Amino acid sequence: MWYSIAQSGLASVGVDFTESLSLLVAGLVSLVWLSAGLIAVLAVQYYWSQPQPQMRLSEATPEAVDYQEAA
Repeated sequence: MWYSIAQSGLASVGVDFTESLSLLVAGLVSLVWLSAGLIAVLAVQYYWSQPQPQMRLSEATPEAVDYQEAA
């Protein structure tokens, strides 16, 4: 509740901004959540757009090992 006196000698007037502020706070909170969601979506999209290193089959499977040589 905000109080202000327009002129000296007049009664103070109480102004209640509770309804307006609650709408503004709700809008601000929803805007923050929307921004966070958009950042997360863009981060995932950027991650998926990066080229993934592909292993060749020869690198993935080791060559035949001669166990006689290894011992």
